[in-house]
Amino acid sequence: MLYTIRPSATIGACMLTLAAFNPQKSEMSLVIPLMTAAFFGSSFCFLVNDIYDKEKDLLNKKTRPIATGVLSIKVAVGSSIFSMLVLLISAWFLGVYTFVLSFGFLAIAITYSYLNAKTGLFANMLVALIVSGTQWGVAIIKPDEYLWIIAFFLFFFTIPREVLLDWLDLPGDQKSGKKSFPMNYSPAKVKLLVWISLILCTSSIFFILDQNSNALSLTFFVLALITSWASFVPFFRSTNDRGALLSVRWSHMTFAFLILALFCR
Repeated sequence: MLYTIRPSATIGACMLTLAAFNPQKSEMSLVIPLMTAAFFGSSFCFLVNDIYDKEKDLLNKKTRPIATGVLSIKVAVGSSIFSMLVLLISAWFLGVYTFVLSFGFLAIAITYSYLNAKTGLFANMLVALIVSGTQWGVAIIKPDEYLWIIAFFLFFFTIPREVLLDWLDLPGDQKSGKKSFPMNYSPAKVKLLVWISLILCTSSIFFILDQNSNALSLTFFVLALITSWASFVPFFRSTNDRGALLSVRWSHMTFAFLILALFCR
């Protein structure tokens, strides 16, 4: 179960959400339901995704617990329903708007998992919407224009990461018939998409400067921008599986600096 919900990514989502909220003493009562919603919302996404991707994971020879039968479909479905209920209950304690928003989150997560088995770039954009949702979701609870800018950055930073993950799944996608972006377009066009996405990420710095951010927060955000480019260097240099894998792994540095920038704002 732990392997299925990807603890590093799930806890990372919690940290990104907590950093976005950046609670004051008077707001500490909201931290527990917020972290609970982030954790179980992420768990729901990963569970549902692995259920839908069972056959594709087998074709890609991935040792995912649901695909290999270590975690039964019945348990996985039951766990996803439990995660969904915990998310909704936690969201209720965060306010009516957050509760309504959680239904939208669940709809996107289910739609992505369904589309991910059939299509490419649009599904990648839905993942980017979920990741950036850590910011605009918190902005509804605690309005902050800074969060919308970070959401913009996260959206365009996540798209190339997801495209490279599709690159790594090409053998299984070809057998299953999924029309991913790397399958439909040449390596040169995949690189072009990465370039365009990173340029759009970088443009967010101009909006951050308008927010009169403090020096420490701005420094960490600039480091996040630098690492967002640096993380894709392996793929730019070697357009192959190894380059794609290294780029995806190195991209985690960007999330770390972004979390620090949010905490220091």
